[in-house]
Amino acid sequence: MSSANVLVLAGILAEALFLGILVRRRSYKSLPIFFSYIAWGLAGDSTVLILRTVLHNQNLDIWVAETFIDSVFQYAVLIELAWSILRPIQGSLPKGFLPGVSILIAAGAALAWPLCALKDSPGYAWEWLLALHMQRSFAVLRILFFMVLAGCSQFLRIGWRDRELQVATGLGFFSLVSLAGTMVHSHQVFGLHYYYVDVVVAGSYLVSLVYWVVSFAQQEAARREMTPAMEEFLLGMAKVMRRQRTELSRPTISS
Repeated sequence: MSSANVLVLAGILAEALFLGILVRRRSYKSLPIFFSYIAWGLAGDSTVLILRTVLHNQNLDIWVAETFIDSVFQYAVLIELAWSILRPIQGSLPKGFLPGVSILIAAGAALAWPLCALKDSPGYAWEWLLALHMQRSFAVLRILFFMVLAGCSQFLRIGWRDRELQVATGLGFFSLVSLAGTMVHSHQVFGLHYYYVDVVVAGSYLVSLVYWVVSFAQQEAARREMTPAMEEFLLGMAKVMRRQRTELSRPTISS
């Protein structure tokens, strides 16, 4: 069995173990989208391993489809993490605050998109290039999300024992290695060195899984209240969003 398939098999076992811990800790209730994301990863990795070893299928279309679905899942996971962090003040937030957070995260992905443009690569399918571009953009988004979360952790009163920061840390580490891998790939051609970079990227995801397994196996820290300054800032944002939504909903008077 190749080293890539060994990593995939190790990842499958780690994902299965992690899912068991999530069920035991009932984390699927507080983080259902993240739970579904890991379940999707287990199903997808199992399918890839079967196709590689049994059917000897190396079709890139499978990777392209996986990348698109994976990007949508990770976008939803970031929204879920942001909303979960706001749990102490959710009751004070307007109904439109969650869509506002979704739009803000989507704006971050849109800003990352032009920064992750690929050089001209004639001979490659446009679907493959689009998937690679999307993979880069969402990797940048996840890294930025982790940096903002870690930077504001003192004001949000979250630490390394809080599930949201643990999830963001694992995603951030894997995304950093993945982004570095795609940048190295842009200066390579398919071959042995290209394969080694993929092995390193796959290994970084396995490291994140191991980190999640160890972290979630421990008891979560009791959630502390946000600092008054951060709470006031977020509630102020909510008031501005409510005011803007009210103004946009007013009928315009035509002359």
